[in-house]
Amino acid sequence: MIGTLVVNDIKLFFRNRFFAIVTAIGVVFYLIIYFLLPNQVDENLGMAFFIEDREIPLYQRLIDENDENPGGDYTIFDSEAEMLTALEETGDFFVGLSLPADLSAAAARGEQVELNAYYAPGVPAEAKQIFHDVLVLVANTINPETLASLARFNDTGIVLGNDMTGAPLSMRDRFAPLLLMMIVVIEVFGLATLLNRDVDNGTARALITGPLRLHQFFVGKALMGMVLAFGQVLLLSAVMGILGTAPLLLLTTLLLGSLLMVGLGFFIAAISKDNTSVMGWAIVFIIPMVFPGFSVLLPGLSSGWMELIPSYFFVDSLHRIINFGAGWADVAGNLAILLLVGAGSMAVGTAAILRKF
Repeated sequence: MIGTLVVNDIKLFFRNRFFAIVTAIGVVFYLIIYFLLPNQVDENLGMAFFIEDREIPLYQRLIDENDENPGGDYTIFDSEAEMLTALEETGDFFVGLSLPADLSAAAARGEQVELNAYYAPGVPAEAKQIFHDVLVLVANTINPETLASLARFNDTGIVLGNDMTGAPLSMRDRFAPLLLMMIVVIEVFGLATLLNRDVDNGTARALITGPLRLHQFFVGKALMGMVLAFGQVLLLSAVMGILGTAPLLLLTTLLLGSLLMVGLGFFIAAISKDNTSVMGWAIVFIIPMVFPGFSVLLPGLSSGWMELIPSYFFVDSLHRIINFGAGWADVAGNLAILLLVGAGSMAVGTAAILRKF
């Protein structure tokens, strides 16, 4: 009986033109976006320099290193105006450093030294703060001898978060977790709509007063949602070519992420009065669910409050598994939260729906 109910619900889902078209367009559109994104990584740090005093050791050191490694991570400009223009318009540099002519003399006299740093538009606040701290440290310790060491200041350092040294991520790699989450989120609206409709039009009551038992009705609806959500995210993963990365762990994560969205669909159906209400509540819940995906795409947007959104643990697990080769121990906590929140949402939604009968 459960299998028959699932098959029938899937047929009803795709008979609805809106759901069928949105689902098909979503899969195709997300795949097009994924394959159009660049798969190459630009590892150039893009630092620009204007050094007015050409006699200081730093200038000669940079010139020598540039001769040894042409096209390196920095460029020396002949004027500050030229450096600022390149920084603002070309997109080849993320920061520019201007060193005044009297730098060495002021440092020798023990005077406070001011170094001017200019940042390209769109540089994250975290990057600005880190480079600012470096400048403050240099300004407080600089002298003609230590000035030469500025170019090799990053010989040692502390990496915050995932260490991407030697393995930076392309835009396509960053976008993958967001796309996988988006295709799962779409099914929340469809499941909630079908479930709410069956309860409101009496179909659910008719089914459970016949040969179908109450628990079979809810299990059938949950399985229908899982088949739709997990099936589409699995198809997307296969076409994107990422299933070869820890396949069992990745499949488990996708399954639990689908469970999370199915639980959300049950909860939305429970608090909605009609299809219009389902649409409104779906938007209210779905929009916040998308935020953690953008924190992977644009790390500068990341904030601690995003960990309060359940989808964070889905996206974070996908990001770690796909892009950093994380194992079971690395994402076990995330998977446990996905299971608890998904099952809990489904239980609360089921209890609330029962009160509508």
